Amino acid sequence: MSAIYPGSFDPITNGHIDIARRGAAIMGRLIVAVLDNPHKTPLFTVQERVDLLRKIFLEDSNIEVEAFSGLLVDYAKKKNIRAIIRGLRGSDDLAKEMPYGIWNRQLSAGEVETIYLTATPALAHISGSIVKEVATYDVMAIASMVPSVVLSALKDKLR
Repeated sequence: MSAIYPGSFDPITNGHIDIARRGAAIMGRLIVAVLDNPHKTPLFTVQERVDLLRKIFLEDSNIEVEAFSGLLVDYAKKKNIRAIIRGLRGSDDLAKEMPYGIWNRQLSAGEVETIYLTATPALAHISGSIVKEVATYDVMAIASMVPSVVLSALKDKLR
């Protein structure tokens, strides 16, 4: 079985990587789908995020990385995938993610299910937006929260 793990991944954190690998272990095959959202101004371009994720998951033969735009259910239908993986750090994430899960199920006529994975406790405090904010002041302060390839890219980007 296959699933999609969608997100902006700007920047990619150790929490994202943990959810992706756990999702792939459960599902067998996982597509990490980087959202190209024209309504946001990301730090990294879509292609930069895709390239970083491909480096991170180079050894993971059951994880693929692609970019997508538009509705997630349309992308899932195009890929013939019926499961979406989402990570939850706490109740705030559940409150935010649950309506999307309901909408995706409704828009897909019940063909797409959302599977929620709870964050590994040691990583539950990590969010991309906080990492990005802290990195603008002190990039080394987030060294334990992102893979080394992302830390290096952040240093270059924030110079």
